[in-house]
Amino acid sequence: MRKIKFIHTADLHLGSRLSVGGKYSGYIAEILDNAIYSAFERVCDQAISNDVDFILISGDLYDQDSRSVKANQFFNTQCERLLKSGISVYLIAGNHDPLSSYRTLLDPPENIHIFSQEEAETKKVYDKDGEMIAAVSGFSYKNRAESRKLHLEYEYIPGVWNIGLLHTQLELSNNNYVPASLTELMDMENINYWALGHIHKYSLLHKARNRAILFPGTPQGRNMNEEGACGAVLVEMIPESEPEISFLKLSPVIYHRIEIPIDSIINGNVSDIQNIIINISNELLARNFNISLHNNYPIDGFIVDWVLSGRGEISRLIKKEKEEIVSYLHDYLQKELLKNKPFIWTRKIIDRTGFPIDEQLIQNNPIFNNLEKICFLLKENPQFRKELLEELGLIWTDEINHEEEDYTRFELNDYNLQVILEQARQVIIEELLSRRESS
Repeated sequence: MRKIKFIHTADLHLGSRLSVGGKYSGYIAEILDNAIYSAFERVCDQAISNDVDFILISGDLYDQDSRSVKANQFFNTQCERLLKSGISVYLIAGNHDPLSSYRTLLDPPENIHIFSQEEAETKKVYDKDGEMIAAVSGFSYKNRAESRKLHLEYEYIPGVWNIGLLHTQLELSNNNYVPASLTELMDMENINYWALGHIHKYSLLHKARNRAILFPGTPQGRNMNEEGACGAVLVEMIPESEPEISFLKLSPVIYHRIEIPIDSIINGNVSDIQNIIINISNELLARNFNISLHNNYPIDGFIVDWVLSGRGEISRLIKKEKEEIVSYLHDYLQKELLKNKPFIWTRKIIDRTGFPIDEQLIQNNPIFNNLEKICFLLKENPQFRKELLEELGLIWTDEINHEEEDYTRFELNDYNLQVILEQARQVIIEELLSRRESS
């Protein structure tokens, strides 16, 4: 075996749009509508500049609900660029672009290799000198749900790198997205590299001599569940060594939640809140939100949820006129922050403020100390999460959607559970102090 180099990507969803919570136009529209395309173009740029042997795409290249001639033409154009550099593309269809609905609207370039939906396939990969360097195995989803464990039938070819493509949630109990587990994949020792897809966050699950298992995430986040810089993975497989794996941050548009503390506002009003947000946004922009993309690629914009937090008298004003204040702040921030480059798009303003309380009193009171302990224990208790779901009702779920926002249901993920517990703690403290003052 010789050293090989490739890029692993997945979950591009070409043709779909970013979730921004509002209408846009002008140059903002051009950036937002083309962000997913721009991210994949950067993936191809890196493949060419790094002189890789091939590219792997582990499912959901397209989005079934957003298939278009534009998306197909764009993908073909990028692959033609790769073809000129001698780079082939190996891809499987996932749950969002199952092969049964796969319409090739335009004839693909000859360097695109799509795996069958009927059985596990192994494709031999040759370098520019005609030497076989890898065997890539995979199978495409036939329908939106795929329960067949065809990855267990992947062929092994000795003397070359063996790579497995798989679109999975990596849960043995999940029959919608190829039931599998990390242990199961690790036990298949003949597969040197598992190129996974479906989870939209980069996750290196295992790395050892001649082996790696990982999700590259999506190159461009599409909603607030995909916060932070996204990208693709550059991999070098080196005989008798651990693979060299580089996560390349490439996304031109980045989602972010930003906390805005109101504790410092004394006898203030809404103008004080907007001034704090503007000051914080200027500080963040001055250092690009502490994010550096690979190859000094520019960040075109940020999509932000502003989370008002902390305690103060102004919280009473916010809660009394919440709808009007939130609407005013949203319109003001859109007007002011969209002028910047990179722009800041205000998706939401969220109120998590509380009334002022005597922190010294809380620290010295055993009741409040016990409340802190209870909140901590509840956060770590699976049974509590189950009981909370039953109380919250059917619109809540603990089945985390790793791909997109579901506007009909709320996810009880770790972040939302922490928010619920913090808000419950706040209400309890305020109620206890109120009763104490009135007694």
